[in-house]
Amino acid sequence: MRIESRIGPEGRDDELTRALRVMHAPPGGEAFWEMLERRILARVASSEDDQWWRQLARWRRGLALAGAAAVIVAALAARYSNHERSIAAYREIESSRVAPVQVASETEREASRDVTLRYVMGP
Repeated sequence: MRIESRIGPEGRDDELTRALRVMHAPPGGEAFWEMLERRILARVASSEDDQWWRQLARWRRGLALAGAAAVIVAALAARYSNHERSIAAYREIESSRVAPVQVASETEREASRDVTLRYVMGP
């Protein structure tokens, strides 16, 4: 029993297969692959001297300046934000005449339970 691979409803198309192989063949025969391998290996060998972290060493002055500028901007923003928060808290305290928390006190006549209930139910 022979199994023949089928391509399409008509079966194999050897002429099309040959045309596709010619179309997708390397542009210089086997020499193309050898030349490509040599180019890749030469690039890998030369890139060992030119690693990405060495590029960063060339940029270190600019990176340090950018980092310092970012720290200064962040510090100024934090200071301004803290200042605004302090002013808002001061104004809140100054404008408030009523104590913000109800003070619960127990007298001799009141039971502890009544004081707690008034504290919870109060304004």
